[in-house]
Amino acid sequence: MHTAVVFYFSGTGNTWWVADRIIRRLDMSNINATAVSVDTVTPKKADWWIKTADLVLFGWPVYGSDLPEPMKRFLGALPKLEKSKHVHVFCTQMGFSGDGAWLAHQWLAEKGLIIDTAQHFTMPSNMSMMRGFFGTPDENRVKKIMASAETQVDGYVERLLTNTARIQGRFSAMLGMLQRVPFRLYRKKARRLFNADAALCTRCGLCESLCPMRNITIKDAPEFADRCAFCLRCYSFCPANAIAYKGRIRDAAKYGKPYSVPDKRFKPLLLIKQI
Repeated sequence: MHTAVVFYFSGTGNTWWVADRIIRRLDMSNINATAVSVDTVTPKKADWWIKTADLVLFGWPVYGSDLPEPMKRFLGALPKLEKSKHVHVFCTQMGFSGDGAWLAHQWLAEKGLIIDTAQHFTMPSNMSMMRGFFGTPDENRVKKIMASAETQVDGYVERLLTNTARIQGRFSAMLGMLQRVPFRLYRKKARRLFNADAALCTRCGLCESLCPMRNITIKDAPEFADRCAFCLRCYSFCPANAIAYKGRIRDAAKYGKPYSVPDKRFKPLLLIKQI
């Protein structure tokens, strides 16, 4: 085994972090590994990577135990392979997602891709606009979760290289549906929950650039369509704190900045930078 590629979608950096740690661990095993944000790669280029890499992985965050829309679109646009290939998948989750990683087997199978392993990684909640159980935990709790995630990822890569990794969530579809069904029913309404405060907005265009769904258009102020993927990039990375959830701007003085993965190397533009 000489080369590996990890295709990932990330909203506020959690899945980027896992993908980055995977490739660094693979590099330590003398495997030339590359992490590729699905925002940055064409289906033709992705097809070439899939065909030529010895090890192929796909990763995403789960939203309501469901695949994020940008990942679904990426998988849907891939050409179908003439000869099937075995791949590996992982997801990042706040705590539990049932079949959050295995769920992709339907999209992948249509492209001739067969899942060999599926892994779930628990990461801090990025839902900074929420309070309580679903919201972002405090700094000390985030550190503990990240330390545990390091151990999780390192163990997974070791099992991957020794062919002992397994499929998580294959028989947890019903548990996943407990979150997925209400989330899908609520999704259309929820797509209208974000908007911008025109008085605070500086028209820098960052939210428009980062949006993976081209859901935001900058005119006199950012205008939102109904294609929101709930990645929270606009809410989390707006330098003017101008994005509102349910009409409310985050009180940064009281609660601090919204969540992004606690890694100084991470910059949101990494997610859309062409490679």
